[in-house]
Amino acid sequence: MNNKYTAIDLFSGCGGFSQGFIKAGFEILAASEIWGPAVSSYKFNHGDVRVIEGDITFSETKDELYQAIDGTRVNVIIGGPPCQGYSIAGNRNPDDPRGQLYLDFVEIIKHFKPDFFVMENVKGLLHMKHVKPDLEKKELKEFKANCEKLQRYKDLKRFGAQRELEEEEQEEFNTLKSNRSQIQNDIDNKLIPLIDKILAKFKEIDYKVSWHVLNSADYGVSQTRERIIFIGTKHENLEIKFPRITHTKDLQQTLIEDFTESKGNNKLKQWTTAGAVLKKYESWKEDAETNHLFTKHKKEFVKKLKDTQIGENVYKNYSDAWWRLDPDKPARTVKENHGGVFVHYKFDRVCTPRELAALQSFDDNFIFQGTKSSILKQIGNAVPPLMAKALAEQIKSSLNNIR
Repeated sequence: MNNKYTAIDLFSGCGGFSQGFIKAGFEILAASEIWGPAVSSYKFNHGDVRVIEGDITFSETKDELYQAIDGTRVNVIIGGPPCQGYSIAGNRNPDDPRGQLYLDFVEIIKHFKPDFFVMENVKGLLHMKHVKPDLEKKELKEFKANCEKLQRYKDLKRFGAQRELEEEEQEEFNTLKSNRSQIQNDIDNKLIPLIDKILAKFKEIDYKVSWHVLNSADYGVSQTRERIIFIGTKHENLEIKFPRITHTKDLQQTLIEDFTESKGNNKLKQWTTAGAVLKKYESWKEDAETNHLFTKHKKEFVKKLKDTQIGENVYKNYSDAWWRLDPDKPARTVKENHGGVFVHYKFDRVCTPRELAALQSFDDNFIFQGTKSSILKQIGNAVPPLMAKALAEQIKSSLNNIR
């Protein structure tokens, strides 16, 4: 059988998802991304892939993607559309397009009708909520009005902490405060879990879907990064399978407690540690061409780094940012963090972009383009290639079963 299956990468970023599928033997027909620096990195590392640069919500961008494929069969569509739950903060419109990008993902799947799709997103999506899709105009108007009231209450409360409220403001605040619980209840009654809306949309286009929260450390990535993964297929009789873990936090405990994980998988390994991955870079000199760029710290900050023990933070009120790596454990989730990256376990400096990319499981020959800050953002937003490869190999196994 021909194992050269095809894929399209939407919301591709720098190309971590694509990288994993390429390693599994897939041909990437096209990729779509809106952010310039990520597009530059994608093109530099995947020069033979057609990259559609632009806003995928625009019909002309979708048309360009459709024309680029030009009738070629698409086996898989992959991607991680940014999702946002509804928030009162900033008077966000309940129809805010930033929370609706998954609809464009669904629309493109409907157009190409791939055998499978794989959608990645943050674990927090499980707790996100959106406005009910079947609200009547009157109900939606009431919902927006209540959101405005709740925001006004928060504004007046903030003003009151800064200055004395005027008489009319105080009366308005008192009224809103007394009705706050009812206002909040009315808002909550018009919200549903975002994941329910997403699953309903896939069902509308006749795709069977399953989802799981996967940890990249379970697939050899030296980082505990949990993400929700949706796998969907148009083949009703085909079982959706997720990749078996290849690594575990506690090998002996896993073998004892969960025989199913060890059965047929005698090569199960323990999680990959940060030290195992980063040790080779300890002797590397600074080199912009490989993204091994050192951060120049002030003397006062170097002293703070010296005083920060392994497993601790430079700033006690931070969680992942400014955390000193433990060489004997995987890193925490690699994030962009506006420069607040991990502190090296051995040296009194933060990790270089190259080291962070290694923690994400990028090969050294994957070279990022752009400024240092944009490179950090690309790395933090990427799908770890090793986890993507595990997903791709599972999808390929399922595709081989299609008759």
